[in-house]
Amino acid sequence: MPTPNPGDADRQSARWLPVLVLAFGAFCAGTDNYLVAGVLAPMAAELEVSVAAAGLFVTGYSLAYALGAPIVITALRVGSPRRLLLTAIALSVAINLLAAAAWSPWVMAIARIAAGCVAGLYVPLAGAAAASMVGADRRGRALAIVLGGISIATVAGVPIGVWVSGLSSWRMAFVFVAVMALVAAVGVALTVPAGGGTPVVSLRQRLAPLRHTPVWLGLAVTITGLTAGLMIFTYVGPIYADAPAVGAGYVGALIMAHGLGALIGLWGGSLLVDRYGSRPVLLGSLTLFTVNLAWQPIAAHTLVTTVVFVVIWGVVGWAFLPAQQHSMIATADPEQAPMLLSLNGSAMYLGAAFGSAIGGAVIAILGAGHLWMFATGFAAISVTLSLIRHRRPARPQDRRSVDEDAVSA
Repeated sequence: MPTPNPGDADRQSARWLPVLVLAFGAFCAGTDNYLVAGVLAPMAAELEVSVAAAGLFVTGYSLAYALGAPIVITALRVGSPRRLLLTAIALSVAINLLAAAAWSPWVMAIARIAAGCVAGLYVPLAGAAAASMVGADRRGRALAIVLGGISIATVAGVPIGVWVSGLSSWRMAFVFVAVMALVAAVGVALTVPAGGGTPVVSLRQRLAPLRHTPVWLGLAVTITGLTAGLMIFTYVGPIYADAPAVGAGYVGALIMAHGLGALIGLWGGSLLVDRYGSRPVLLGSLTLFTVNLAWQPIAAHTLVTTVVFVVIWGVVGWAFLPAQQHSMIATADPEQAPMLLSLNGSAMYLGAAFGSAIGGAVIAILGAGHLWMFATGFAAISVTLSLIRHRRPARPQDRRSVDEDAVSA
């Protein structure tokens, strides 16, 4: 029997270290995104806007990520990936410091839109870089680790940011993100190899897969699912602050409970996908997500049931993401996975934009208590679209055409 070589283990560990560093950068991006949900009320009060209007800061960030990211990454995807990653992190530091100093709603809006564009540049590049540094059979795990950084942000990043803001003001929360981004920059500079230049992919090539039904149906599932989830999460403060069994004092704890469930869901979903495939995990998690949202208003009558349902919400609301990622990249050659993951990332943030915008309108017109009904409706639409997509599997010509689009022109 061959004797294990300790040097091989050392090389494997060294290979995974930059993946973890890239995941920490994604953690910073996730904290930057979800932080607003935890400081929405004090931010709105100081900037003299309504809570519903402050929710549009999330909309601006998410729209910038969803719509601006493909353009930005196409324009800048030349040269060393490490250089682009460091550029994105440096811009994130500057933008978060601008948000911390924002003296008007318009300055904050500009900062959030710019932050969305930068995150849209970093996350797809980080995922692609992580996948390129491990073996072909471990690329899915590397991508899951990078996405896990975003999930961990809901466990630790947002509550810590809320705690930091409580020591002084909500502005210190953005300073906290800027400091973390500086640490991420040092890590990327020290661990991520410089590598060679990356091929230029035109915007036309990047968007070409949208012509194929399995791809756009999959993106529609992502959009509607995230619309449902972020419609609630963006306004979790106002929703539970008014709940008689919860109150404003427990909002931070509920955010952490949701994040803990999200972490379990992301990793548990990944394991279930490896064992059972994407279809049952995707349909099962989305169905349970819909049921959970429908029952949340009833569960909110006691603190214990609220916490239980919030944890379950995090589990099933995030378990569908690895299944959806796996389902998306199954429609094309593995070499095109970064392109499809980039599109799916844009779809995620487009869903976040819709969720925050629609949620703000519902609060302004009907009140926060009606958000559950609208969120449940979008979750049900996501289940329906997923059923339609999986009832008509991708045809061989669909798969070939996606690949041909990626290399043509």
